[in-house]
Amino acid sequence: MANTLTIAYRDETDSVSLVTKAIVEQAFTIIDTSIELTWIEMPLARAENALKKGIIDADFGRTRLAYQDIPKALYPREPLLSVDYYLFGYTHVLEPEDYQYVVGVIGDQVVEEIAKRYQWQLITTRTQRAALNMVNSHRVKAMIGYGRIKSIIEKDQLTYVRMGDKPVASFSVFLVFHQRHQRLVAQLNTALKDMRDSGTTAAILAKYGL
Repeated sequence: MANTLTIAYRDETDSVSLVTKAIVEQAFTIIDTSIELTWIEMPLARAENALKKGIIDADFGRTRLAYQDIPKALYPREPLLSVDYYLFGYTHVLEPEDYQYVVGVIGDQVVEEIAKRYQWQLITTRTQRAALNMVNSHRVKAMIGYGRIKSIIEKDQLTYVRMGDKPVASFSVFLVFHQRHQRLVAQLNTALKDMRDSGTTAAILAKYGL
C-alpha cells in the first residue's frame, strides 16, 4: 500500500470542503497514521478523468451520481456526510417549479439531476462564486448549489442574492477511490462508522457549523 494518497478536492475555503477534509483526515488517523494525504485542487470533470486514468488515488465529496460509467471507481458503503442543495435567487426565491433557467457549477451531477427533476434549462459556470455573481447582477434569476456557499454571499457582499428557506434536495457524499485501493475502502467504512458511533463526526460538523 502506498504511503502517500493523492486526493482531489474543491475550494478549500468553503466550509463543506473544510469539514469533508477534516473528516477524511480524522478517518486516516484511525486507518493508518503512516499514510500521508496529499490534497490537490481539481474541478469536478478533471478529477473524474484523473481518477479514471489513475493519476489520483481518490476524489472527495462526490455523490453516487458521479463515476457511474467509470468501473475503476470504488465507493465506500459509509458516506462522509449529507449535503443539502438550495436555490439562491435574485432578491427573493420562488418555488422550484417557477424557474425556467438556473445556473450551476459545470460537472456537478447533483445539480444536473436536480435540473432534470424540475425541468430547468441549466446554465453552467466553473465556480460557485461565478454563479452567485450572475444572480447578483440579474443575468439569471437563480442558482442551484449546496447551502454552505451562503458564506460567499456574505464575504463578497452580494446584496441582491437570497437563499431559499428549505433545501430542494439532499445527497450523501463519499470519498471515491481508484480500484487499486480496494483494501482502503473496507478500512474507511469501519473508521467512518466508528467516528459516527462515537460522536466524532458530529463534533467535526458542529465545529464548522454544519
